[in-house]
Amino acid sequence: MKAAFIGGGSLRLLPIFRAIFAESPEVFRNGEIRMADRALDRAEAVSKLLQACPEYKQVNCHVVATDDIDSALHDIDVLYLTMAAMSEPHETQAQFLAREYGYISSDQLSVNGAFLSLRLGSFILELARKLEKSSPHALMLIFPNPVAVYSTLVNKYTSIKALGICGGFNNHRWDLSRLCFGKNEFDPAWDVVAAGVNHLSFIIRGDYKGEDLYSSLLPRTLTDAWQCIDMPWSGMPKQLVEQALHDLYNTYRKYNTLIFSTELDGLAHISTANYREYQNWFLEQRTPFDPAAARQKSQKAIAERFSIFKAASLNPDKVEWSNRIDDRHGLFCLDTTDISLPILKAVAGLEKMRIVASHPNCNGVISNLPVDAAAEFTMDIYKNNITPVENQYVPAPFQGLIASLSEFQTLLADAIARKDAGIFAAAFDAYPVKRFTPERKDFLRKMFDIYTDVDPQMRRAVDYIW
Repeated sequence: MKAAFIGGGSLRLLPIFRAIFAESPEVFRNGEIRMADRALDRAEAVSKLLQACPEYKQVNCHVVATDDIDSALHDIDVLYLTMAAMSEPHETQAQFLAREYGYISSDQLSVNGAFLSLRLGSFILELARKLEKSSPHALMLIFPNPVAVYSTLVNKYTSIKALGICGGFNNHRWDLSRLCFGKNEFDPAWDVVAAGVNHLSFIIRGDYKGEDLYSSLLPRTLTDAWQCIDMPWSGMPKQLVEQALHDLYNTYRKYNTLIFSTELDGLAHISTANYREYQNWFLEQRTPFDPAAARQKSQKAIAERFSIFKAASLNPDKVEWSNRIDDRHGLFCLDTTDISLPILKAVAGLEKMRIVASHPNCNGVISNLPVDAAAEFTMDIYKNNITPVENQYVPAPFQGLIASLSEFQTLLADAIARKDAGIFAAAFDAYPVKRFTPERKDFLRKMFDIYTDVDPQMRRAVDYIW
């Protein structure tokens, strides 16, 4: 298989490649990996360590680093995007502003996520249109958020097939083990069908080692006597996970349904008070806020991590190739839990894999969402074929909420493709937080004052808000 990785200097890639090389070396054996990044030195560092890791011996594929993005797109099977849209001080400034106006803030299901989509959306659409000419049968895998907006954008406005991939696919294999068995461990034996929108989907059906989820396992484990696992952490991280598990338990007991995974911005639309507590804690750590200092601190932290990585690439024989996440840096580990593994195995034709990913609601597979609306659902993939699993839907009483979030993200994709500020404004009418309130206009205007790097003609969206 030939694959290009845009954002090929990303530090998250080496652990994924190590796992692929170790578990499924046939994916890239005698194939080609192109690490494309405008920061060539970073792509070169990843490439060197890729070829130096112990698992590479089983693969012996061609690895190249380049800063020529266009050349990387020629004759490939997969285009994998892992660029970063978030940057400081904008994200923290937007967090403060969101709290001031009573909004959720995140990189996905939020107004902040909408502005992030403007940063990368046009570039991703341009990549897809180039791919139509250079590799028309390639599958695009999109990792940066908001993945649902980008996957809708590419599938709706080009002939390229694209999936928005998210860590939530494997998060549930942690969450359900904690929830049902009190075990803080990843277990791939959970087999579920889920549908909704990215960061807020619902488990429709499933089983664990042959035991049906809703008819047997959940009634047996989530009883009145259920107690939350005591997570082995401290502070807000511990509180967040334990509260999310309580939310899963309460949702099941009240509605006989389970949330697919516990991303904070998804849960915030159901359990808003808990989100506010986290939001206040997060911002208290940054008060008083100095934008220039925050930018400098963020850039320094990123530079330090890359300097460690680049130094290691010059002396790979001194790297501690542990098969666990390194407690200090987490840069050189082997990560078998990433969603990229089953997807790349399937695209390589090794076996059909069942995943949950973002894609427009093709053929109305989610029965109570519009056809081609932004969605997340369960599908089988094999090579470049994507086959939705039958009989998917959003459970009551969450249908209206998910329909609104889906419409919000669909309209964002339309606005980016058409460069239409009116559609961008309409997306905020669809977003189910503080809808049609008079302060929305002031909030939106101030968001544009923060995100000064986005398409300036989109600023006209303020004129369309009542």
